[in-house]
Amino acid sequence: MRLAVLDMAGTTVADDGLVLDAVRRGLTAVRVPLDGPRFPALRRQAEATMDRATLTVFGDLLDGDMQLARRAAVAYEACLATAVAAGRIREIPGARAAIETLRASGVAVALVCGFGPETRDAVIDALGWAGLVDAVLSPCDAGGRGLPDPALVLGAARRTEVELPDAVVAGDASAGILAAVRAGAGLAVGVRTGAHSEPVLRRAGAQAVIDSVADLPALLGLPG
Repeated sequence: MRLAVLDMAGTTVADDGLVLDAVRRGLTAVRVPLDGPRFPALRRQAEATMDRATLTVFGDLLDGDMQLARRAAVAYEACLATAVAAGRIREIPGARAAIETLRASGVAVALVCGFGPETRDAVIDALGWAGLVDAVLSPCDAGGRGLPDPALVLGAARRTEVELPDAVVAGDASAGILAAVRAGAGLAVGVRTGAHSEPVLRRAGAQAVIDSVADLPALLGLPG
C-alpha cells in the first residue's frame, strides 16, 4: 500500500456523541421537535448516515427540503465549532502514532470527512495535526459529493498521485467502506470505534475489520 485514506469522526477523531449532538442542534434550528414521535426514527437515520456529507444528511432527514437542510447544516457546523473551541475534540487513542508510522514507512495519508472546511480545519488545528498528513478533503473538495460516493477517495488518490489499487481505505461506517469499493481501492478496512458494527462493515465490503485505526500499521505488516 502507498496511500491510506482515513475517515475522521469515529475513525481517527473520537466522536464522543458530538456529531449526534450537532445533528440535534441542527434539527432544533429548523423546529423539528426532539421529543416528538418522529425523532427516534430521525436519530436512527442520522446515526446510520452521519459519515456522509452534512448537507446530504440533513436533506434526507428533512424530506428533501434543501432550504431547511442548509439552515440545519449551519447550526450543525456552529455546534461543532463550539465543541472544538471548548476543547472537546480528541484523537482516537493511537491515531497520531499510526499516521506517523504509515508516513515513516512511505505510505501517504489522507483524511476525509463530511464536515465543512472551516470545521474540518478547526478540528485539525485543535488536534495539532497541521502538517501531519498529506491531504485533508471534505465534500467541498469533491464537487459537493461525500461518502459513500467515491469522489473523496478518488480525490485523495489524485492529490497524492497514487493509483487506487495501491490504496487502503479505513472507516468506522458503511459509507466509507462503500466509497472504497466503488473507487476500486486495493483494501477496505472497517474499524470498530465508531458508527457501525463488524457485520454491517463486512456487508458493505470490508475485507478486514480491526479494533482501531491504531492497529492499521500492523495489519499492513509495517513495523510498530
